[in-house]
Amino acid sequence: MARIMIVDDDVELADNTASLMRKEGHAVSTLNSTDNALQKIADNKPDLVILDVMFPDNPVAGFDLARLIRRMPAIENLPIIMLTGINQDFPMDFSAQDIDPDWMPVQDFMEKPVQMPALLDKVNNLLKKR
Repeated sequence: MARIMIVDDDVELADNTASLMRKEGHAVSTLNSTDNALQKIADNKPDLVILDVMFPDNPVAGFDLARLIRRMPAIENLPIIMLTGINQDFPMDFSAQDIDPDWMPVQDFMEKPVQMPALLDKVNNLLKKR
């Protein structure tokens, strides 16, 4: 059983993802904003984070949070899967090819709407590597 934290302002998606992960035997917590998320992640030390990019108060808050996680020694190696609909809202064409240790420091990237079996595969693969 792994501990997974989901940070996404889409409550329905976060709840559905959490339900799927719980059915797989994982302990899951959710946050619907990035407010205090860094501290909550550091305090709880999950095994993996599923992170959205865009939040109402900051359209790049997920990128910012991922960078902050990488700068905090206690959680700097935490696997992060970034989920986003950013390409639907802005014509930027982000993809897994944009993963970069400084700009987009995550292990994987998925477009919304998320195919849950594919997300589960990515979660399981990252947890095995840990």
